[in-house]
Amino acid sequence: MLILAIDDVEITLSQDGETLYGEPGVAYVDQNGAAFGHEALKQSRLHPRQSHNQFWQRLNADPVAPAGPGVANQADLVYLHLAAIRAAAGLGAENDVVVAAPPTVQAPQLGMLLGIAAEAGFRVVAIVDASVAAASHLADHSAVSLLDISWQRAFVARLETKAAADGSMQVQRTALDEVPAAGLAGLLEGWVDAVADRFVEDTRFDPLRIAATEQQVFDQVLAGIESNHAEHAIDVQHEGVSRRVNVGNRAFAEKSEQRYRLLANAIGAPTTLAITDRARRLPGLAALLQETHEVVPLPADAAAAAIAHHVEVMTQPASGSGVNLIKALPASTETPAEHRRNAPTHLLCGDTAIALGIEVHASDHPAYEAAAPTFRLKRNERGVAIAPDEDADVALNGTRIDFEQLVHAGDRVVCGSVEFLLIAVLDAAQTSQQR
Repeated sequence: MLILAIDDVEITLSQDGETLYGEPGVAYVDQNGAAFGHEALKQSRLHPRQSHNQFWQRLNADPVAPAGPGVANQADLVYLHLAAIRAAAGLGAENDVVVAAPPTVQAPQLGMLLGIAAEAGFRVVAIVDASVAAASHLADHSAVSLLDISWQRAFVARLETKAAADGSMQVQRTALDEVPAAGLAGLLEGWVDAVADRFVEDTRFDPLRIAATEQQVFDQVLAGIESNHAEHAIDVQHEGVSRRVNVGNRAFAEKSEQRYRLLANAIGAPTTLAITDRARRLPGLAALLQETHEVVPLPADAAAAAIAHHVEVMTQPASGSGVNLIKALPASTETPAEHRRNAPTHLLCGDTAIALGIEVHASDHPAYEAAAPTFRLKRNERGVAIAPDEDADVALNGTRIDFEQLVHAGDRVVCGSVEFLLIAVLDAAQTSQQR
């Protein structure tokens, strides 16, 4: 089944767990037509009036100015982007698709989307609240808040697991809070400014004075955030002269603190906070929110995996419009996979393992010789958690982390150039019980 997720930070099309397309919902329009995704973003500072990043959010017929071939309004941009997605994925003329829509999308916009999608060769069989889908596997929580971001806003969906009329437990959204100040577009503006300040301080050159050098800074900042880098080496080329500055995520986090605080205020009282992969990559955000909330990072494919799991719900006959509008999904009855895994007992590096006590620092391991910031492993009531040091470059199972989270036996941790493996050493009695 094709699944189209329309959060404009990354419009994705996937099938059977494979991503067929994944690009930002951004367009650039000129006399030659429209370009989308990263190709469009590479023109956004050079030609800001011809760049558009709100058409997926608006989903309406508001005019586009200046117009271009085949582009008169916002709906045209959505249509052309869908056509580009179909072409990039190598799809045929007509395809059934389930749409995962952010909770911020309203009913009139969904109606507009159905018509545009049909013209673009996609037959929408169901539209699912993406926040409900992403949280549906968190059955061990009766209530949870979910944080996600788009280009123009961040939003917090309140979700609860309740008994339906047939007695089954269903996850449904009960409220939604939006924070326009914490959208990715505004955050990127601040990070570009922070890099420009560093250039002025270190090289006496202001890259924001010239569109071409501003574009170079923007491209590299965005690429670093998308790649989840801890440190950003930004190079600017101008009139044959190359200049470079290094900016760490701490500087980006400090630049965004006021916007993050507005988001924290919107979340409110301590809660279980599920955070999407998009939001988790924002420098310093998860660490700040963890001061108050239990932060649960979601995998990048959380919503798509849930939709695929509930395929029978998506394809059941719809009433009225012929399209299922799904606002609730069955809560998972399975024990979360991480709860079925052993807690680690030892930290292995090379051929040497050290036992984990109440707290162990990676630098305590005899095989670790580097002086860079590392990480700690701490026991708590939920198991063993990894806590990166400030400014540490730590990746857990291939994903860089900057906040505390649970780990399990079999997890791999890379810190700088050193790789660790978390293992569980069982005694004879434990081995017998597991048999």
